[in-house]
Amino acid sequence: MTLKVAIIGGGACGLLLANLLEQHHISYELFEKSLLGRKLLASGNGKANLGNMYIDASVYNSTLGYTIVDTYRNKLAEVWKQFGLLTKSDEEGRIYPYSESSLSVLQILTKKKLNVIENFSVQSITKINAKYYLNEVRGPFDYVVLAIGSIASFTSKKQLGFYQLLQDLNIKMTSLNPSLVGFKLQWDCKRLFGLRVKCRVSLLQEEKQVYQEFGEVIFKNDGISGICVMNLSSYYSRLKSKQNCSIRLDLFPDQEIKVSSYEDLIGLVHPKLVEYFKSFSIKELNCLLHNFTFPILGVYDFEFAQVVAGGISLEEIDEHLRLKKDSHIYAGGEILDVDGICGGYNLMFAFCCALKIGEELCNIK
Repeated sequence: MTLKVAIIGGGACGLLLANLLEQHHISYELFEKSLLGRKLLASGNGKANLGNMYIDASVYNSTLGYTIVDTYRNKLAEVWKQFGLLTKSDEEGRIYPYSESSLSVLQILTKKKLNVIENFSVQSITKINAKYYLNEVRGPFDYVVLAIGSIASFTSKKQLGFYQLLQDLNIKMTSLNPSLVGFKLQWDCKRLFGLRVKCRVSLLQEEKQVYQEFGEVIFKNDGISGICVMNLSSYYSRLKSKQNCSIRLDLFPDQEIKVSSYEDLIGLVHPKLVEYFKSFSIKELNCLLHNFTFPILGVYDFEFAQVVAGGISLEEIDEHLRLKKDSHIYAGGEILDVDGICGGYNLMFAFCCALKIGEELCNIK
């Protein structure tokens, strides 16, 4: 049986899948409307955080994310070796290309001459006599793979078009929220702009702790950011109600600190904090050192987010990543309602989805 596959999206999932189909001589066309690997190039601050050595169910919002990655993580490592990509991991288990360049990863994934249809925006998928046509002009295809990513890191002008295709296919979507993103605070941060503080940061709702993590908090003009803060946003995005939420910083989580004068702050905290804390009484100050709390106004927009929480409802797909209503349409990567915290988990999920879908299509062949 000769198959022809349409891959919609030239990101991590789509590019790796195209390589796998190329390897197994399965006919395909990969459709990309902008730049191949655009978000891949930006991952890991340009170093490409490909994944993580330490995986457990808690890093993803769903069991599907963990199951797919746990099943294919070893195979993914073998694929990188086979493709000639040397990788390494840091003390936190984050996996990077040895070159520490995301461009190296993109060059590896485009080293073969892939069958890419560039600058092609898929507006419709039409099924006629068990065959699929894109925009009624490209086809016929036996299978379609939705690897279109998400609206994360795109400007608002481009947001609406991303999901219209799925709506036209009557695919149920969950609500979309920016994730792995900074928080806007109901508090004037300007005096602390640019300050970086290592502390324990907690997400609270109704003064009850939702999640906490130790790390570096970066103060902005109207909010805060940093890896630990972005991880908190992953949990915030999943809250049914976002009322009465706040961020609490414990500046000295490993010891009890009390001061009797403002001069005692010198040598304890950054000079910007010394000046800021002078507007509080000593009693208030001793509380703030361990309970520096700000009400949350919200998070920054999708344009500033690394991923999107939400996407194709997992009720819509089976364990093979096929649509239940049409087993010839697969979906993988960030378009699914699967997201993880910082550390390479989201990119790793996208790559592992490609391995899963590739395996399925090769078995059909």
